[in-house]
Amino acid sequence: GIFDTCGVGNLHGYPSVLGGLLSILFVLLDSNAEFLAYGMSLQWLMQLLAVMATLTMAVITGYWTGSSFLLTSPFFASVPDYEDAVWWIDVE
Repeated sequence: GIFDTCGVGNLHGYPSVLGGLLSILFVLLDSNAEFLAYGMSLQWLMQLLAVMATLTMAVITGYWTGSSFLLTSPFFASVPDYEDAVWWIDVE
């Protein structure tokens, strides 16, 4: 599975998806807003396509990064998962 030990999904991923989906809702709620570039009928679709494109690129580049650097690197392969002693100096 995928483990997010640093909380990147909580800090960046989920809020951005929520913001993208809420931007679609706000367009639908206020169809006469001055900031609508395409009008309500096309603007919500453009917002949805932007959210889908962003999620697609995030999955593709995340998979590429993980498979290219983490799985094929001999250094990362030799380090046990979730072993903090590898990265920190133990002063005792």
